[in-house]
Amino acid sequence: MKPTSLLAIAAGCLIGWQTALAATVAESVEISDPYVRMVPPTAPATAAFMTIKNTDGKDHSVVSAKGYINKITELHTHIHDNGVMRMRRVEKIDLPAGQVTALQPGGLHIMLINLNEPVKDGQKYQIDLTFEDGSTKTIEAQGRPIVPPRNGMGAGSKMGMGSGLGMKCGGMMKGPGAMSGAQLSNGRNSNPMRMVMHANPAFPNLTGIAVKNAAELNLSAEQVSKLKAWTAEHGDKMQKMFQQVDALEKALIQDALAGQPKAELMAKFEKTLALRKQIAATKIDCRDNMKKVLNAEQFAKLASIYPMM
Repeated sequence: MKPTSLLAIAAGCLIGWQTALAATVAESVEISDPYVRMVPPTAPATAAFMTIKNTDGKDHSVVSAKGYINKITELHTHIHDNGVMRMRRVEKIDLPAGQVTALQPGGLHIMLINLNEPVKDGQKYQIDLTFEDGSTKTIEAQGRPIVPPRNGMGAGSKMGMGSGLGMKCGGMMKGPGAMSGAQLSNGRNSNPMRMVMHANPAFPNLTGIAVKNAAELNLSAEQVSKLKAWTAEHGDKMQKMFQQVDALEKALIQDALAGQPKAELMAKFEKTLALRKQIAATKIDCRDNMKKVLNAEQFAKLASIYPMM
């Protein structure tokens, strides 16, 4: 055999040996601060967040995930559509070469749907991340409470963070940096945040969120039609009650400053409580109607989308 042939064979063996020892994507990825957000005990879903660093010189991606505290696991992100934040499922999460990718509230995250048990503070939950080469990395994400909003901003948000961040006193934030809480509305209110507070924050406005996220929830045209019909029947009544509460509470402030007697103020205050009770009852009826129109999986997804909006 010629010397050149021997060299070629040796070189080929060396390349094959190096390829066999090449790191998988899972080995080239570093995970930090993984956690699962705590939700109320009856909540059917939650989300997992973390920071992923791709230490490789090539772009990679997370193509799927698996949680062990739940039945369905999906990769999700948030998009801003005409000033409204909506959650969308994605096929993969891109990991640019040499960069850090944050999975965080209001952005990319891993949805854990149909929980088998409540998430507990400090408890660790196993999650498997699968990458485009088929390799898998298992992490332990710690249960963590939702961080209370600071100055009206969402958890983890900072003033001035993101492009196009705008704030108007008494108004609604829009643009890529918009505050997510301002979008929790039924799509009919001129001032969603204030009106939702008047509606009673203990009960969510679900119909508008469901319709706006119809694609993500896999709603049929018939389901959307039924939801819109419910809104058409009850929406104007709800809107009027919101406005009445708003007007009554403003009047109460003025009357209190004007020195009106306590008995008269309390009598007027009782009217606001009666209106809030009607609003709460109607919203519970809305939820019950929603559970009739949506199947169990769709409602579970809706319940997981709502806190993320």
